[in-house]
Amino acid sequence: MQALLDVKNLYKIYKSGPDEVRALDGVTFSVAQGEMVAVVGASGSGKSTLMNILGCLDAPTKGSYRLDGQEVGRLSDRRLSAIRNRKIGFIFQGFNLVPSLSALENVELPLLYRGIAGKKRRQLAEAALQRVGLSQRMRHRPAELSGGQQQRVAIARAIAARPPMILADEPTGNLDSRAGGQIMAILRELHADGRTVVLITHDDGIAQSVPRRIRMMDGKILEDSGAPAAMGVLPGLT
Repeated sequence: MQALLDVKNLYKIYKSGPDEVRALDGVTFSVAQGEMVAVVGASGSGKSTLMNILGCLDAPTKGSYRLDGQEVGRLSDRRLSAIRNRKIGFIFQGFNLVPSLSALENVELPLLYRGIAGKKRRQLAEAALQRVGLSQRMRHRPAELSGGQQQRVAIARAIAARPPMILADEPTGNLDSRAGGQIMAILRELHADGRTVVLITHDDGIAQSVPRRIRMMDGKILEDSGAPAAMGVLPGLT
């Protein structure tokens, strides 16, 4: 199966006076089209830095990152922004909805930035909200929705334009267990429908519910449940 994202020997190094901090230290893995993967680790493990690079929000110090066949690790900010807009649907812990806009308008907003015409934009937004079970809440503003409903709006916003990858950063972090379970059920349904989902989490219970887990510690991959058995710990881990 073709790799949607391919990371090879990735480093992110910060200078702190005479010292250097390796937030990522030789990370290598790939994710195939249609996979669902959880990147799990404690605070400081490197998973947030990795998320920023996978999401084209930051660039690596060195190494290769190919997204949908394109090398993106050294592109300009303008090019990275264009790729984010076309290739990645983001779901954040904090929802990031515009308070003054309805659920429908929040989902439509990034479609407007993509240059999608009004009628098509409305159709895509309505279909996405129906997909996450919010057909009766489209005209409600965020303050009129529960936390779980707001996160479902955020998922609808992420999937409306059908990007190749859904990148979910702690999507259940601000929710109670019931709402969090509903969000995970939606993400698993998207995966079952053929979407590629990369989930960043510190919650081992959430990670265990995902088909493949990449466990990080100190900027390195400690374990990859999808790696070949003979590989063991990935190169770069000492």
